[in-house]
Amino acid sequence: MYSGPYFTFISTLPLLQWERMQREGLHRKLRSKAILKNRENRSTIILKATTCATIALLVCTVFSGEAQAIPFFSSKNDKNGKNAPAVKVYSEKKKGDREFITAETLIQAPPRIVWEAVHEERQKDPDIEYSKVLEKGENKCRLEQKFKLIPVFGTAVCEMHNWEVPLKRIDYKLIKSDRFKAMEGSWVLTSKNDGKATLLELSTHLDLGIPVPGGLMKSVTSKKLSKRLNNVKKEAEKTQKQVAGNPDKTR
Repeated sequence: MYSGPYFTFISTLPLLQWERMQREGLHRKLRSKAILKNRENRSTIILKATTCATIALLVCTVFSGEAQAIPFFSSKNDKNGKNAPAVKVYSEKKKGDREFITAETLIQAPPRIVWEAVHEERQKDPDIEYSKVLEKGENKCRLEQKFKLIPVFGTAVCEMHNWEVPLKRIDYKLIKSDRFKAMEGSWVLTSKNDGKATLLELSTHLDLGIPVPGGLMKSVTSKKLSKRLNNVKKEAEKTQKQVAGNPDKTR
């Protein structure tokens, strides 16, 4: 019989080969699992990003501009670009590092008429299930509002602080909400042309509490702010024409 170190080495070759094959097989399995995990992670990230973008797109249609709902559609005049008043929209940093989107337009009506038109625009809110005053003071109040039919979120209950400087500005700020992290903004009226015209500005800051692409947020918000200012401009200038045609209304 063969004996000695050489025979021992030869006899252990199959075992060594088997162990090597086992290790290689284990490594292949681990690599496959790692690849699958990376793919799953990428898919999860893409899904989350898509979901966040969709949520932002849908929710901004409700909350752009202030704590008031905005229908997600455009009128025929908006689509064709006819009779659409010029609105300037820009973004700026305010109150630290918070970004606000601001829209402004010049309205051919005095501040008093524009002020009334702004309040009418704020009251036209079919998506509010209820709005109740929790506390009221001079030119300020604390409200609880429940928004319904919000895509993805369903509903949202928000406690808001509103305060006014008559004929000059309206400010609003979210105190707390079961859905959103932050929401605030203002309507600002500036008299122009010896009181015959009004520069109206509407600014808003909205934090959904989830990561949202900045470009998407700006695009959707800008369109909705413009629509709101167009609504106010149209109503105020219509009222001004009626007043000009019937001076007795101003008495």
